[in-house]
Amino acid sequence: MRRIFSNPLLPLAAGLSLRFFFVLKYPAGSGDTVLYDQIATNWLKHHAYAMNVAGAITPVDIRVPGYPAFLAMIYWLSGKTGPDARFWVMTAQVAVDLLTCLVIAQLAVALNQAFDGRGARTTFTVALWLAALCPFTANYVAVPLTETLAIFSTALTLLFLCALLLKLRAPQRQAARAPWPMRVDADRLSVLAGFAAGLGTLVRPETPLLLLVALGVLGFYLCRNGQWRVMLRLATFIGFGCVLPLLPWADRK
Repeated sequence: MRRIFSNPLLPLAAGLSLRFFFVLKYPAGSGDTVLYDQIATNWLKHHAYAMNVAGAITPVDIRVPGYPAFLAMIYWLSGKTGPDARFWVMTAQVAVDLLTCLVIAQLAVALNQAFDGRGARTTFTVALWLAALCPFTANYVAVPLTETLAIFSTALTLLFLCALLLKLRAPQRQAARAPWPMRVDADRLSVLAGFAAGLGTLVRPETPLLLLVALGVLGFYLCRNGQWRVMLRLATFIGFGCVLPLLPWADRK
């Protein structure tokens, strides 16, 4: 029985069932749903980041482009738009949220490395079950809003940041048994963390605040040990990674 419950497919199946329960039983919308839908539809059909204002297609900057781009991709793949594509949008959000559960479980394993590093498999399994069955995040898949994508980008950013800090604290632990993020060098982890936060910024513009807090923690740890140059280098890489996903949007005409 223990072997069955430790199989990651079981919590993922349970999480899938919970999320489709919300999708089929409690689908919802909000005022922002209409905004995102109009922008995505006009972006796909008229190649304009615009809304319908007084019967005219009017360019807007009322929302960042990440979620409209996500909707436009689903509309293009399904051949449907608006309410007709709602089920496919929610299904895609289910997939993203289950991927988030795996990221959260891997984050728990990375945090486990801060201690003795033992019990990584148990840590992964317990964290995966908790994430998969958490109703407070699972219910967001049933509404076309940014929350599901924002949770994913936040979890991914935290995973890379956690791995970066642990690598700086205990580089000798970077053995083959260490979880994947901690086998990546610090500079690349910095870029990955910034890039994940940059993607999140395209969904929710306040995401870089996460990086500011992380830089404060890294600065406290490194600068008190006289590692100013390391801090400046990592901060530069983090900033570079964050800016990369934003360049196409900043360069739009």
